[in-house]
Amino acid sequence: MHRLIRAAALAVAVATFGAVVTVAAPASASVSQGYVAGSGTWTDDWNDEGPISASTRSYSNVVAMWQMILWADGYLAYSDVDCRFGPVTTAATKKWQTARGLVADGVVGPKTLAKAATRLGVYEGEGWYYYDGAGSEIVHFGRLADGRWDMSIGIDLEWQPLSYAAATFDRCS
Repeated sequence: MHRLIRAAALAVAVATFGAVVTVAAPASASVSQGYVAGSGTWTDDWNDEGPISASTRSYSNVVAMWQMILWADGYLAYSDVDCRFGPVTTAATKKWQTARGLVADGVVGPKTLAKAATRLGVYEGEGWYYYDGAGSEIVHFGRLADGRWDMSIGIDLEWQPLSYAAATFDRCS
């Protein structure tokens, strides 16, 4: 009988502790979701994204997102936005990282994206955002009801989801 009470008490403790751990764990996105995504407040959605680089997820809409940020900050020509993380994007990424006090490894991971996210602002209400480049350029973003982010490129505002696995912007062909 005494063992049965101990086992029940242990089960209650494990269940309680497990519930506390589950509740305390912050919501986070991951590359396995397939998209730049978040939940709750939008201000920390990019802090756990990536990585992308010349050797990791090097052809995607997320690469186009990063290239548009580099363009908006004056590190990449608009004609170089092609959804491919090649040598030009790598060199521009290293310069961007150096200018912001980050390790210049050419890999766009959580620290680099968190630094970029400090330039995001709300555009015409919740769900619409912009990246305010260092020059006069901005990049438009949206956050869908399910937490996935999308972006527009070009004068026709071609909106596409920020996918890690697909490059669907017209300029990516």
